[in-house]
Amino acid sequence: MSVVDEIKSRLDIVETVSSYAALKKSGRYLKALCPFHTEKTPSFIVSPERQSWRCFGACATGGDVLSFVSRAERLDFGETVRLLAERAGIEISGRSNTESGKPIYTINRLAARFYVDALEQTEGRRALDYLAERGVSEKARKRFELGFSPRKTDALKSHLLALGIPEDEAVRAGVLHRDDDGWTRDFFRGRLMFPIHDRRGRVAGFGARAIDDSNPKYLNTPATAVFDKRSTLYALHLAGESIRSEQRGVIVEGYMDAIAAHQFGYTNVVASMGTALTERQVNRLKPMAPNFVLALDPDDAGQEATLRSLESAWRQIGRRRSAMMGSSVGVLHQREPTSIAIAALPDGRDPDDLIRNDPREWERLTSTAAPLLDFLIPVLAARFDVSAGQGKAQALEAVAPLIAAAEPIEQDAYIDKLAAAIDADKRAVKANIETALRRGAARAERPADTRPASNIGAASLGARPGNSLEAYALSLLLRRPELRNQIGGFSPEYFHQSEHRELFTRWLSCPTIDELRSVLDEPLRQRVEELLESDAFSGDLRESEGALAQCLRRLEQRHLQELQGSILASGEAGTPPPRELRVEIEAVNSRLKELFSKRSI
Repeated sequence: MSVVDEIKSRLDIVETVSSYAALKKSGRYLKALCPFHTEKTPSFIVSPERQSWRCFGACATGGDVLSFVSRAERLDFGETVRLLAERAGIEISGRSNTESGKPIYTINRLAARFYVDALEQTEGRRALDYLAERGVSEKARKRFELGFSPRKTDALKSHLLALGIPEDEAVRAGVLHRDDDGWTRDFFRGRLMFPIHDRRGRVAGFGARAIDDSNPKYLNTPATAVFDKRSTLYALHLAGESIRSEQRGVIVEGYMDAIAAHQFGYTNVVASMGTALTERQVNRLKPMAPNFVLALDPDDAGQEATLRSLESAWRQIGRRRSAMMGSSVGVLHQREPTSIAIAALPDGRDPDDLIRNDPREWERLTSTAAPLLDFLIPVLAARFDVSAGQGKAQALEAVAPLIAAAEPIEQDAYIDKLAAAIDADKRAVKANIETALRRGAARAERPADTRPASNIGAASLGARPGNSLEAYALSLLLRRPELRNQIGGFSPEYFHQSEHRELFTRWLSCPTIDELRSVLDEPLRQRVEELLESDAFSGDLRESEGALAQCLRRLEQRHLQELQGSILASGEAGTPPPRELRVEIEAVNSRLKELFSKRSI
């Protein structure tokens, strides 16, 4: 039995949810006011029989005990598993990425203390003076554990060896570098040191700034078992609580920007460490709050970083909406959307400068930040020569998929904005958007309609009821990368099991199995290996496509049939369902009819 299965066997969803919401009996279900949003009429139901929950109000989502606690506590999947395992008295076997990297954390902690002490020495005076010139207070310096790496090539090396740390371990931690001739030396020398912590406050790596003319200006720890710059956000360990409580986070570019923000009381700020915001970083932020503001430097390099960040963030945040374009009931499965707004900083004013010298302007800019697409549409359109027909077409091609993936209620306003940005007829722009939508729908329908499964595949599916069907679908996707474009409008919510939902969601943003493994904690990595080693159907590609289409269709069908009962249970007993629920019931019934008609083809 997996850790996740054992957690579910020991923790009853009714008992768990009862600590967050006042449940009342309603037939086979229990109802309550949703704990995730404000409402007057209960729209939140729990099914003791299926050990599941669903909100039919603003959240429009549901799941099992893990997904509930993840949402309630604003934790990612790995953190939720560890929390519930502890509650259930389960010892997690195997070692997670962070546990296997324990020696690295130990070495990094020793190095951080060494650098802090070195900052107070004579050689560190120049770095101290630099911090003073930048207005960094002693309290902020100590809170962020800022330090200095001596220029001597073996200063840290000698210190670690004296403490009994093997050279090879220090090299693996990234604080020592081994030359081609086998000689080891300190990786950081003569630099202002910024320890980079993980969410639990452990030192995962370092950022280092030159305080003279040395190049590169900034240097980071090389990738290790516990540090990957693309997955890390500076100051997240200090900002997490504020982001959760304020339901909003602010993302800046550099270490000094984040330090200034925290020094002056803006403790919901994190930094992307001078790079474009990556999909992995967005993935770390999404469970914590629904709203984020991107406030990067206004210079040319900063604007380009902003654009790369927005394109990357939109892929991750809008991915689920895009995947649902082909589904006629997609609106029923939308989670509370994550929004990114853009704080357009004035020329010559970076976040550090604004926060220190004009805090009211900083507060105004971050509180009135423009929605992502309001900023992105004119910026992307400006990349092309829209005075010519070809430029207009290129701009349309770049922006149309983004608008198509936006909320339907917002699309018309964005079409107007795009038409104005490229000086084009609104009807032509709208037609282009509708074409993008039709393409998404066609991709969703093609596997089931045009690629029939072989008899072998159908027989294999028949032997895999319930959650085994989920495992079979994931096994096909993991073993057959070519099937990635066959998922169409399939929603993660069609999976019952939280670990399958999480794997599917992570798989969407990881182009290779190796990259997927690298972002998973041990329980999910073990599940991936089990799925890869399973005796899943091993026919040719065409047969696999047909088998997957059947899997996905049956999982969606199961989800919708369960949803029917839940929708009816969410209404008041003895009274007709309100109009909103009738609309949802009709949408579910319509989609089920489509699925059953495909089954007979």
